[in-house]
Formats: sequence, structure tokens, C-alpha cells
Amino acid sequence: MHKRLYTSLTAVTALVLSAVLMVPAFGAVKEQAVDTILLEPETLWEDEVPVDLSWKTQQDKGRWIDEMGIAGDSKSLILVINNLETEGGEEIPVQTRNGKKGQSSSRELAGNSRLFYYSRCADGGWREVFAVNCYISGGSGEDEDIYGVYRLDSAFGLESDPGSLVSYRQLSQKDYWITDPEDEDFGAIYTAGEEGPGTKEAVRLGEMKAFSNYGMILKPETEGDAYPALVVNCQQASTEDDTFSGIQLSQSHVRMLIQSIDQDTRIMIAGEVEDLQGM
Repeated sequence: MHKRLYTSLTAVTALVLSAVLMVPAFGAVKEQAVDTILLEPETLWEDEVPVDLSWKTQQDKGRWIDEMGIAGDSKSLILVINNLETEGGEEIPVQTRNGKKGQSSSRELAGNSRLFYYSRCADGGWREVFAVNCYISGGSGEDEDIYGVYRLDSAFGLESDPGSLVSYRQLSQKDYWITDPEDEDFGAIYTAGEEGPGTKEAVRLGEMKAFSNYGMILKPETEGDAYPALVVNCQQASTEDDTFSGIQLSQSHVRMLIQSIDQDTRIMIAGEVEDLQGM
């Protein structure tokens, strides 16, 4: 009898506790539902870390380039993104030779932009040849003045021709670059006589020494849609030179580009990656 009474009391106690705690009297305890807040995709993206183009290209073999439609029929592509000094910009880690991301070494030159050089693969994808910091400058104007799409026109330098795929001019002490875009001689290297170039808005390229060891001249893909002509020359360590409207990057990379690109390479300069679409 005592045993039946004990059993009955146990069952009653369990039922009372079940009612108070809102859990079943027998079996496993059920978890209470907790309200959750689901973020919309747009909200999630606002706090995402910006996409690393080097990593993305390695992962999808550059399909993002074709999806954006920015290469056209070109087999090689150069993108210059001018956002290294803007908050929340797409600051890209250095792509090491083994394909892994690494930190920028102290030997890499500073810059306000990042230059990416891509080449079309035999399987139709894209590979990153290199990515490097660089400076862009609007000369006496704003950096934004040179945003646009360009093609390589010619190459030059104080050094001998390294194997250029376009016409190459070895500089003399009489060669100048006219910096006034309104001047009739702007956009090409001007060789002056004894009297000089005839304008104060001219720079003797030979006097710029290491800056002019190698260089390139870029022209708009479509006349009137970009700056009339840009100079690509050799950047010196921790130096941003605004003499010309154009791009400065390390001498080794300027030389490499002279040896590997031609008029079929599309060269795009923009403030952000998304700005490239529709250019």
C-alpha cells in the first residue's frame, strides 16, 4: 500500500511541475521557441568585408569579368581602381606566387590605386598576371578627370627598347611632353629645336631621369570619352609626382607591361569596381 501511495504522489507531483514549468510530465524536455531576427540580403551585404578580386578571380576563374561585360573582345585587361585612400574601399592583399593571399611587404610601393592585369586563358577563363599598387593623377586637375577606357598607343624610355609590342621611342635630351591638353602638340612626344618647345607647359622627359626610364602613352578607346592622353611612367619609392596626367607604378611592372600588352589590351580606370560596368 505504501508503494502504491508513493507512486501516486510521484505522478501527482510530476503533473503539477509539468503544469507550472509547461514541460511534458514524461519523456524528453522540449526546447522553448526563441524569436529570431532574419536580416534581409541587402542588410547583410552592408556589413560584409569587400570582395578580394585576387581571391575571387582564383575561385571563379575570372567569370565575374565576363558577367560584368567589361572585357569586350580583348584577350587582356588592365583595371585601375582608385580607392586605396577611401574608407571602406576595396583594399586588396598581395597575391603571392603560390596563389595564396599574403600581407603587403614593406618593399611594395605606396599608392592611391590598385592595378590588376588579367589575361584570357585557353579555357575561356581569366587569370591574374599581377596586382600592384600605383598612383594615378589628374595632373593639374582631379584624379577623377582621367577615369575612362584607354588603349596603348606607344612606348618610350631613356633605356633601350625592352621588346615592346608597340612602337618604342628611345628618348633624347630634346624630347618633351606638353602638359597642356589644349595645345596642338599634346598627346605625343615633342622633339624641340634649339629654341625649345615654344611653351612653358612642357617637361623635358630626360630631366625626369628614373621616372622616364620606361613609359607608355595611352589614348582613349573612343575619342572624347576619356582624357585625351595619359602618361604611364616609373614610380619612385614613396613619391607621388603630379607632373603628368596618368599612372605611376614600379619600373619593373612598367617594363613588363611594355613587353606583354598591345593595342588590343583594354585599360580601364575607375573609382570603384562597380563603376566599371557600362564604361
